[in-house]
Order: sequence, then C-alpha cells, then structure tokens
Amino acid sequence: MGVELGKGGDRERPAATQQAPAPAPEVRADGTLARTTPPPAPYEKREPSVPESDDAKGLSPQAMGLVNALWTAAWIVAFANHVAWLGLAMLFTQGAVMAYVKKEGIPWAGANREALRARRLERHRLRSERHRPPAVETPAPPVLPDPVSTAERALAGAVVRAETSGGRMDAGSVELVREVDRLLRPLLAQLRTREADPQVRHDLETLAGEHLPRTVDDYLVLPDDYAHEHRTSAGTTPADELRSQLLLLVEGCKQLRDAVLSRDVDRQQQQSRFLEAKFRRSDLDL
Repeated sequence: MGVELGKGGDRERPAATQQAPAPAPEVRADGTLARTTPPPAPYEKREPSVPESDDAKGLSPQAMGLVNALWTAAWIVAFANHVAWLGLAMLFTQGAVMAYVKKEGIPWAGANREALRARRLERHRLRSERHRPPAVETPAPPVLPDPVSTAERALAGAVVRAETSGGRMDAGSVELVREVDRLLRPLLAQLRTREADPQVRHDLETLAGEHLPRTVDDYLVLPDDYAHEHRTSAGTTPADELRSQLLLLVEGCKQLRDAVLSRDVDRQQQQSRFLEAKFRRSDLDL
C-alpha cells in the first residue's frame, strides 16, 4: 500500500512551523491606525571614515628604502675604514633612527625646517624673557616752578606783610611798597606773553622775588621802638634806611619798565618803517 506524497501536507505540518496570524492593527480613538513597528533611530551625522592627517613628516616607502640603504652603507664603510666605534654606533641605532625618520621625517629637510625654526625662535624668546631684567619705571622729571609765578607770589606776600604790619611801617613806606607792586606786576604779566631780554627778565624776577621781600622782612624783624629810635653810624634810623631802600627799588622798577617798553617801541618803529616802505608811493608812481 503506497503512500501518496504531496497530499495532506498542510494537515500533517507541525504546529511550530506554521506562521502565527498577523495581529489586527490597532485603531486609535481618532480613527487612524497606530504604528506597529518601532520608530527609526534619530539621524546622527558622522564624519567620513577618512584617515586623519596627523601632520607627520614621515617619508614614503621609496624614500625610506633609500635612507635605510645609505645608513647601512655608511656603517659598512665605517667598519671597512677601521672606525669600529662609529660603525657599532650606527649599527645599533639604525632601528631607532629608521623608526623616527619613518614617522617624523628628516628633521633638517623639507617641511620640518619651518617647524624647527619656529620652535628654535620660541626657545630663544622664552630664554630672553627669563634673563630679561625687570622693567624699571622711569620717574617723570620734576616739574620746575614757573619763575614768574614765584616772583608774583613773593611780591604779593611782601605787600600784604607791609600793609598788615600794624603801624610798624609808616604810611610813606607802605605807599612805596605799593608803588613797587604797581610798577612790577604789569611787567611780570608781560613776561608770559612777550619775549624779553634775558637780563631784564632776570632783574624783574629778582627784584620782585628777592629784593623787595628781603627789604620788608629785614625791617619788620626789628622791634618797633628800636627801628624808630636807634641811630646808625651815619646818623639814620632803620626806618630811614627802609625808606631809602624802597626809593631805590622804585627807581629800579622805573628803569626796568623803560627797558621793557623800549623794546616794544623799537618793534613799533620797525613796523612803521616797513609799512612806509611797502605802501607809501613815491613821486615816480604818480
């Protein structure tokens, strides 16, 4: 009794080999079908798998073969010339040297030259900074006082001391001090804006800053009764000497004023002669 093959295959297939029925799709509340497969992973940008350049200055295989051959020939020549120490040194260091050249290239040739020069300059810069002496701040030059301002302050101080002497200086002497001030103050002001003869400038500053203050102070240091009653060998009192000194100072101020103003008069006359020569027409022009 034969067995018919191919019949009843589906009925006799084991249950484990039969495919499970597909699950019914899930329907959401809004009527759309729910996704039955997991969502795709988010996109991640990846760099292309290209070997990165590490800026190695290594040599090509052909160049490495040439360098290796030259190095081998060098230590063979060293042995042949009975320089055993050099040959041994080159023989034992050949592996390390070839490995360095393969990775870094020849230090003194090609693209390595600029890198070596940059490193050498950086070492020199760091060494110079270590040995550089600390910077010393140069102090600013002292500002010298203005001689004219100093003379003006000394002149004003002498006038104030004379006016506030409390009667120790008589009214005539005080008026002479004021006369010196009236003559000197405008002349000192002119020194700021106009050029003056150096000797005249020095005399003005000395008279206002030294002579008048010293004359006033030397008299005020004396007691009042001694200044009016004591007689000198010439038969004069200190008050008489003060009046004589102030009269001399007034005369000196007048001479200095003439010297200063005469320069301005000379300049004015030169300008007049220039204008006459330039703008006055002669009889030939008529």
